[in-house]
Amino acid sequence: MADLSQLLYGTQQAPEAPEGVRTPWQGLPPARADIARQRAAEQAQKYLQDNASVVNQGAEVLNQLEQFGELNRKSRTGALYEGSLASFMPESLRGADEKVMQSITSDLAPKKRIALYLQSLPSIEKGGDVNQQIRENYRKQYEKANAKLQFMQNYFDQYGHLNGADALWQQQNKVVNQNPPAGATNQLFNAADAIIKGR
Repeated sequence: MADLSQLLYGTQQAPEAPEGVRTPWQGLPPARADIARQRAAEQAQKYLQDNASVVNQGAEVLNQLEQFGELNRKSRTGALYEGSLASFMPESLRGADEKVMQSITSDLAPKKRIALYLQSLPSIEKGGDVNQQIRENYRKQYEKANAKLQFMQNYFDQYGHLNGADALWQQQNKVVNQNPPAGATNQLFNAADAIIKGR
């Protein structure tokens, strides 16, 4: 037996896509629509898995950058730290922190072009402020990639496909960056705004 509210108001189906976005199965006969729906879901899941892998690799790189930064705060770096030319010091005379920092730099070198683009490597030859800027730039890039992955996952969970998701992400980032008007009604917009602002 139907609930009174269902009789009065009818059952509301969740939309299959945001306004103005065509679903992959729109206008197809039921049998073909099911195939298109399944294919779209598989493609979306592969996209999400691939991007989750990139974000996870990015988290590993960020952890190494944070470890480097922690050591860098204890052991100054740069060509003239502590009044000496320590960056030219033979390997055998370096302290344990410097050796670990060099190891991290060596480990990050092959990862520089994968996971998220690491624009520069921290090193003991660079000053602490330069190494800190490298970390901060990478952290911002990582946080944005992670926010986008969460947005795409939420979009997929809501609609079952990713058609229009990237365009909506780009549009919302432009609006979020320009301080969106209060009272925005789009649920995905609000979710993206919250993710980007870290709420």
